Order: sequence, then structure tokens, then C-alpha cells
Amino acid sequence: SEAASRYGLAYSLLRAKEVAAAQREVEALLALKLSSPMIAGLAAETRLASGDQAGALLIYRDALQRYPQSRALVYGYAEALLAAGQYEQGQRFLDAQLPLYASDYRLYGLQARTFALTGKRLQQHRAQAEFYLLQGQLGPAVEQLQFAQQATDGSFFEQSAVDARLRELRKLQAEEAKQKRNGG
Repeated sequence: SEAASRYGLAYSLLRAKEVAAAQREVEALLALKLSSPMIAGLAAETRLASGDQAGALLIYRDALQRYPQSRALVYGYAEALLAAGQYEQGQRFLDAQLPLYASDYRLYGLQARTFALTGKRLQQHRAQAEFYLLQGQLGPAVEQLQFAQQATDGSFFEQSAVDARLRELRKLQAEEAKQKRNGG
């Protein structure tokens, strides 16, 4: 179909860093009056690549109203907020998304990046620990929580939460080690 061909061409042009040509293809695609989260995401990515951060954010906001369950749009909007330097808004957005997608490691990765950009070391390492844990990497998750314990920028509550989570993960590590010793 024409829409699929234009989408594929625009996507390829964007990846090849031919932003102006990609923008023309996206405009032609939008002129077909089709509505999909994929098209909206591509339009926003193209705007970002052309340097129009405000336009990209607007497209993402509108598309998320129509397609709130689209993870691609969620990731794209969070990335766009970071690219635009809107770290606090990005953090609020991610805080709202994480309860909906608690097992999504990519959201924790984005959250860790946001905390890193705002200098919140304890929270950065805590989010990075969840990122690793959700990918089945228990050792690196424990290591990140140890780094979080050493951070001096967290509140008593945050520090206590890190300590509790670290105890949980160390218990999991001990259980895994016991299973390995027992041949399991």
C-alpha cells in the first residue's frame, strides 16, 4: 500500500540522516489522513531530527491522548523530554508510567538516565538496579544498590528503601547460590 511504502521510505531516510527527505515523506504520509501510533511516532522522530523539539513534544502529547497504551510513544515522549532538557517533566511522566508498566526495564533505564542528568545519584542507581534486575542480571542489580547506599543525596526514606531492596536481592542471591550448590 502507499501508506506502508511511504512509512518505510520515511523511516529509512530518517535512519540514513536524510532528514529533509524523510520530512517530505512523512508529510505525504500524513496527507493520507491515516491515524496510527506508528505514524505519529515517526512524525515526532522526524521533527526531533530536524531540531523541532517543541513540535515533536506536541505530536507525542497528542498521540498519547489517542493511543495511551502505545509503549513506543511512551518511550519516544520520554526520550524527547530528555532531549529537550525537560528533566523534571520527564521524571513526572516516567513516575506516572512505571505503575502501569512495572516490569518494563526500558522505563527504568530512562528513569535512571533522567536521575543521572539531574544529579540524583541514589535514585539513579536505584532505578539502574531495577533495570538490571528486570533483565535477569541479579549481580549488577545488587552492585547498583550498593552504589546507591554510598550516595549521600537521598533522604532517610529513600536510603531505607534502598537498604530493604538490597536485603531482598541479597537473599535472592543466596537462594540462587544454594540452588547451584545443590545441582539445581
